[in-house]
Amino acid sequence: MKRTMITWLMVAAFLAMNAAPAAMAQSAVGPSGSAGATVPSYLEFSMSRVVKMSVANGDSDPFSDGTVLTSPSFDFGTLVPAEDSAGNFLYMRGEFFYYVLMIAATSGRKYRITETGSVLTGPGGKTLPRESVLLIPDYQWLDQLGGVSQGAPPTAANVGPVTTACATGNLVYQSDPGVGRLVRAVIAISGPPTGARYPQNYSKGYNGSVGQGTKQEYAAWKAVGQDQTSGRYTGTITFSLVLY
Repeated sequence: MKRTMITWLMVAAFLAMNAAPAAMAQSAVGPSGSAGATVPSYLEFSMSRVVKMSVANGDSDPFSDGTVLTSPSFDFGTLVPAEDSAGNFLYMRGEFFYYVLMIAATSGRKYRITETGSVLTGPGGKTLPRESVLLIPDYQWLDQLGGVSQGAPPTAANVGPVTTACATGNLVYQSDPGVGRLVRAVIAISGPPTGARYPQNYSKGYNGSVGQGTKQEYAAWKAVGQDQTSGRYTGTITFSLVLY
């Protein structure tokens, strides 16, 4: 009987010890309410930069070379002859070419970056060959967003083909879905290196120096020759961001 009583006392003590914390737990409700935020709708270039590059200076990197223009324009300067290693005339090229750097903000909506340009017209209505002014879309995997390389374009995105800049609605870049990427475009009056077509790009841009996807060469290029009427030629070039 005494052993049974001791056992029950031990069980009661154990239950009391385990019940104590539950008996001591208390709570109170503090400030409480619904939570929410409104994200604004965007359709704009969060980055839109034109960099003037000098052929004579050997400019090649738009982030370290050239001059960032506060009032963008595309003045190619006085055209100069390009020659081969034997000194033979090849074509006329601009003193300057341009990098256009763009990042689109579209609130996740699918978008296209396009370019439209007019034919450069000079004295007496003379024009430079439409196909001599080049648009070269460019996407670099190693370009950085937020301090890290942006990598390949989204699966269904693509970089536009090389073409004349003197046309309407040229595709520079198409994104699907609407993910912002740093996209480049080169505007130039130039021509092919000796014995090769120029220029070329790839539908998925460049991973370092290696082109990805379908190679796109521009075989319709035409040279500005030395028989071109002298004088000042002018036109317009415009980049746009559109949803689709």
